[in-house]
Amino acid sequence: MRKRRKKLDLPKKAVSVSVCIIMAALIAQFGHATDESGDAKELLSKAVKAIGGEKKACGWTTRVDKGKLTSIRPGWGTLHANCTQHIKKPDKLKIDQDFSAYDHPFFMVYYYNGGEAWLMVNLGVRQHPYYTKQLGKHMRTIDGPAYYLTECDTFFIVPDVPEDSLVTAADVHRVGVVDNGDTVLFDLDKKTFLPVRRIEENRTTHVLLDDYRKTGGVNMPYHVTMYQGGILVAEYHWDEIKFNEKIDDAIFEEHRPEPKESPE
Repeated sequence: MRKRRKKLDLPKKAVSVSVCIIMAALIAQFGHATDESGDAKELLSKAVKAIGGEKKACGWTTRVDKGKLTSIRPGWGTLHANCTQHIKKPDKLKIDQDFSAYDHPFFMVYYYNGGEAWLMVNLGVRQHPYYTKQLGKHMRTIDGPAYYLTECDTFFIVPDVPEDSLVTAADVHRVGVVDNGDTVLFDLDKKTFLPVRRIEENRTTHVLLDDYRKTGGVNMPYHVTMYQGGILVAEYHWDEIKFNEKIDDAIFEEHRPEPKESPE
């Protein structure tokens, strides 16, 4: 019995050490962080409730977003595009960015289907591991805070939110989540508990979320602004967001690259 008990104790010690290491790393990276996981999870739960609840936030099968994209690219200036995003759970995505509708003669269409990603630029098809990683993550986390609440198990609070020009620190709660080894921070409005900012990719990417509107029982941000390295890179103004629209699977197969032949 003693030997058996000793074996059962060892994993608990290992887990305890691992948690300490994770929290030490979080404190070093994000400043003072509390390990009150229950309190942090409760705050994120309030955010999910403010969005519409877990059932509404996760229960949809398709989504179509239509609006305008403003893209700021070094050397290219400020570009505008009509943007349409088709999403079909669990693994189908098409993002159509038509810059030719405004001031630049090209279009870009991103595809993700069954774990494979490709990009159509005008009439050329490109593939890269970066597209696969980013679009795969986009689909995996498509339910937003509800995904992190239900799929992650490491949560923490950052009580001392530093001031910056994007969000007033005194107006938000900051909650951290560890997802597949990556740390994501959510700034939640203290009055509504709706997410107003998401920080990820080692704090290099800041996504601002506002103009929330009730859509299909879900509070959705119709204005999304993205900063990378402190520089504004993209801004989305959605005109409409529709849930559970019928989407033909064929649109997710457009321009799929031919399988590469393996060398004999």
